[in-house]
Amino acid sequence: MRKNSRPPGGESDHTPAYREDAAPELSSWRREHTVIPDLTFPLNVFHIRDTDPDMLCIPPHWHEHLEWIVVLRGRFSMQIGTGFRELGEGGCAFVNTAELHSAFPLENGSELYALVFGEALLRNHALDHTETRYVRPLLEGRLGLASFYEAREAGEIRKRLLEIVAEYRGGEAGFELLVKSGLLGVLGLACRQSGTPNEDAAKNGRRAQSAVYPLLLHLSEHFRQPIGIAEAAAICCVTPTYFCHVFKRTTGKTLSAYINTLRVHEAEGLLRGGGRSVQEIARLVGYEDAGYFARVFKKLKGTSPSRYAESSFDPLQVNQRAAAAEQEMTFFE
Repeated sequence: MRKNSRPPGGESDHTPAYREDAAPELSSWRREHTVIPDLTFPLNVFHIRDTDPDMLCIPPHWHEHLEWIVVLRGRFSMQIGTGFRELGEGGCAFVNTAELHSAFPLENGSELYALVFGEALLRNHALDHTETRYVRPLLEGRLGLASFYEAREAGEIRKRLLEIVAEYRGGEAGFELLVKSGLLGVLGLACRQSGTPNEDAAKNGRRAQSAVYPLLLHLSEHFRQPIGIAEAAAICCVTPTYFCHVFKRTTGKTLSAYINTLRVHEAEGLLRGGGRSVQEIARLVGYEDAGYFARVFKKLKGTSPSRYAESSFDPLQVNQRAAAAEQEMTFFE
């Protein structure tokens, strides 16, 4: 697609978003080959909204590009790496290279922009401080940026990202320079907000995540099937004792709690899509006992599956209950 032919990101070719009525296997995490219209300027902007049947959400996937997400309206349930968060209007999120991520709308009318770009837009050939202190450490996992930015703390980042979208879609003379400088500016703001870089902590965190990464990929495809500690440790090529330690350190959850989170995350989309009973959805996401599924769902989301599926439920109340449940950190093992 040429940039002059239609607004970049407006009707971009892209891996179709997950449809609520899709078969369960179609929603599994996968590596995505993101369409970049101009490989000499690796950037594309995707507008996720419920008025476009092919862009209803960001399905679980990963790619080699970096990505910024800005929520325009409503709320989204997001996963980035091992972290889960609900972000509302004005919130932003950062996805580093090869990080699993997804975003599912929680309200009608929810919209977001996803800015997917290659590392070339951050790098330069000169080994100046921007390269050695920030860009290279970020790409090598030695500089850890926050993944989620709530609306109250993301004001300037959100403003810059929307300016980048406007420049890219406008395609006027010099837009490439403004887009590139904008991306560097957003990186600078994120670094400032994240505090003084701690390369040792970031390196240790990335090392721990890499140890369990084979299992994360496995669970992205097979979270519906039961798995024990011994099998999970074998996938990671570590001992069961070390696996329990590093998995909890990386994800903040036990193995069973993490699997429950994945299953409930999947169930949310199926419940919003309608047309299925709670019993059927429980089975589709990996629970033989619908009653147990309902208890897990309520513990994590603060409401029952049937009430969640109703269009009349109060999303603010559900959000508050889910936040309280998250603070309790109590999971069904």
